[in-house]
Amino acid sequence: MFSDPSLTNSSDPLADSLFGEYARMLLIGTAGCSAIASAVRIGVDSGSLMLVLGNVLALASLVSSRFPSAVRLTVLVCFAVLLSWTTIQQDTPDRWSSPMVFFSPAVLLASLVILAVRECVAIVRVQSLRVSFRSGAVMIGIAGVLVYMIVLPSIDAFLEQYRDRPSSYTIEELTALEQLRIRSAKFAVFAIFTYFGACVASFINVVAASAPRGESIALRSSACPKCETPIRRTDNLPIFSYLNLGGRCRACAADIPIRYFWVELIGAAIFGLLFLYELVTGAANVPGAPHYHYAGILWIILYTKWPVIGLYLYHVAMFSCLLMLALMDVDRLRCPKWLARSMVIVLATLPIAFTGLQPVAFDAQIPIALSQAMPTWLVQAVTSVLGGITGWALAILVQRFASKRIQRRKTSLSLAAALVGITLGWQATVTIALFCLIAASLLTLLSRWNGAKIQWSATSMLFTIAMLHQPAWKWLAALW
Repeated sequence: MFSDPSLTNSSDPLADSLFGEYARMLLIGTAGCSAIASAVRIGVDSGSLMLVLGNVLALASLVSSRFPSAVRLTVLVCFAVLLSWTTIQQDTPDRWSSPMVFFSPAVLLASLVILAVRECVAIVRVQSLRVSFRSGAVMIGIAGVLVYMIVLPSIDAFLEQYRDRPSSYTIEELTALEQLRIRSAKFAVFAIFTYFGACVASFINVVAASAPRGESIALRSSACPKCETPIRRTDNLPIFSYLNLGGRCRACAADIPIRYFWVELIGAAIFGLLFLYELVTGAANVPGAPHYHYAGILWIILYTKWPVIGLYLYHVAMFSCLLMLALMDVDRLRCPKWLARSMVIVLATLPIAFTGLQPVAFDAQIPIALSQAMPTWLVQAVTSVLGGITGWALAILVQRFASKRIQRRKTSLSLAAALVGITLGWQATVTIALFCLIAASLLTLLSRWNGAKIQWSATSMLFTIAMLHQPAWKWLAALW
């Protein structure tokens, strides 16, 4: 996208003719002197830090052409907006001209505007103007979010040490801008967790298609299966790249299977939904989990509660494995033995190393208390083994009972149910298996009433019902 020379070198002839060598040297001298003068005053004037950063940015734009013009334009515009906002927030009446007129925020702002115009001239000369504008708009939006979410709070925290601290504080309601910042920060954290799920699902797509065929998983680059053109990094972003390309390869215009898009959405849903009803609630849906008086993104994530985060990561790992096995069933592929053993061993040994991952012991819902006389690691091991055996046995029963309405061929249902039992315990596995039988019965009745043969992948059914069971886990466990 930025391979054009006019984008990688801002010393464009037209730009230089408009800008002029003498003006360039004048700005270099002004920015250098202003940076030094502002650095000396940082201890007595908190606003001097912005002047130092702005002048260093101006110097970098003047003497270096390492980054594309669109990138430099985005940074210059964002910093000019940031400089204006922070200067307006100051209480001094001469905020735009102090401490010295020649080295003031007004002069720095004028310099940034001139440099931004210079970069605009370089971009205009690019033939693919539409692509440049779209890319620039995206970059400006991303840079604006980063400035709003990271730069402004960081600068405010740094300047806080130079402000006068009052002897007493008055509790006031948050302003609309402060509420917006808090809400947008929470949404940003949620978006990061959710989009990471889409990235994991994108990798799961590769594993589900490659591992059963004995193909390499990690030691290969992404390429179009039709024209074998390597996929650009910007075209390999989950969800967004599919929408941006319109579901077609950029090189040969071949259709990209819609399955990739849907699987990435499902992965985002797994991480996003568990984030909402399990992570930020302090594992309120998990029976036996520790109770926290305060919940939410602030108290669970920023003031990190590792037991809850560990539970969340353990459960999304299990659901990611179920999604991968379901995809293999759809493709009529068998999970390789090395991968099946790896999933079982990892999910079974993690609770032994981190005991909080299985808050429901194997004797939690039976009248005999056996775990009290056993060491913790043994309780976790027995819980995993019993859960795995229960899931494997129930899967065989479900397959025999519902063989007419789910795929008759051999599937990964037994392995998937064993993973559910290892992770959630035998109690939750029995509940999920019961709902699977109910769902299979409903499919049977629906097919008889409708006259059409309805088939559903057994592992997909287990994955769906396990996802529906998870938010109601604690409530369903209380019914035992």
